[in-house]
Amino acid sequence: MKFKVILMGKSKNLTAQAEQVYGFINSNLQDEDATGSTVLLVTKEADPSFALNQAPTDNVERVRVGDYHPETILKGLQKLEAAGDTDLYLFPFGVLADEVAVRWACRINGSSLVQVKSIHRSRTEFQAKKAVYANHVMATFRMTRRPYCISLSKDGIAAASIPIREKASIEEHDLSELHADRPSNSEWMPEEPASDLESARFLVVGGRGMGSAGACRELEKKANSIGADFGASRPVVMSAWAHMHRLVGASGSIAKPDLCIAAAVSGAAAFYVGIANSKKIIAINSDDRAPILKAADVVIVEDYKVIMDALAKVILEAKADEKA
Repeated sequence: MKFKVILMGKSKNLTAQAEQVYGFINSNLQDEDATGSTVLLVTKEADPSFALNQAPTDNVERVRVGDYHPETILKGLQKLEAAGDTDLYLFPFGVLADEVAVRWACRINGSSLVQVKSIHRSRTEFQAKKAVYANHVMATFRMTRRPYCISLSKDGIAAASIPIREKASIEEHDLSELHADRPSNSEWMPEEPASDLESARFLVVGGRGMGSAGACRELEKKANSIGADFGASRPVVMSAWAHMHRLVGASGSIAKPDLCIAAAVSGAAAFYVGIANSKKIIAINSDDRAPILKAADVVIVEDYKVIMDALAKVILEAKADEKA
């Protein structure tokens, strides 16, 4: 197995991240067939020796990038990884690492899982373990598509000091000309507090069938108006229609609400993992062949906007009657 560690040299937690990755490698990737290298992303102005002794592998690719925007990092990885011979991409803990791991897997048609604590692999399977249900349960996920892209959990992995040693190989790449595209019609999304979707009792989840960022915001407002938390499927967050912390599924939150409304969600297996333990699932989809319909308790084949508008009206009228 060939693996690559992706480290962000500008991170304030670089030493802690690198030592945790080194500990993870010692515990999970010490087989004779496991060979690894480190991609160390640094700024154009960084000193030539910066952070080299913090790389958790002997082989290092030192990459100068223009900025630490996720899109810049992804573009840099695309230039480096044209050969496609890497089996596992290993990202450290942290919000940026989680986002890049998921988006990189999507871009190279691999599979992803964030906040992983350990892995197990054989000739036929690759499994990863992570905590779910507010860290009360350890779940095992079978990842079916290579390359595998995982980020590590901040807790539960023993860090190890990286020995000072001569690197077997150091390659330099200057990709500082790469910058994230910022179209003139782009819209700034302000920061918002992270949602604890795993403890939500009433959850509305929007899928790709919403069609646009504007429609996604409207559904979120509708959900909030009826007292529901709002989540999103992977295609929605990959399109930047919703914040990453709203991701529901194997790479995001594993929810267990009393009621989950899946609106315009096709229902891929990786998504369904995130709502499978709901007490009741209502699926609203205009496509009568959507996989989610087979897993729902209640199926409504209709435009989700029509149904959500009608549902919100009924609920809000009921609340008004209670107050009267």
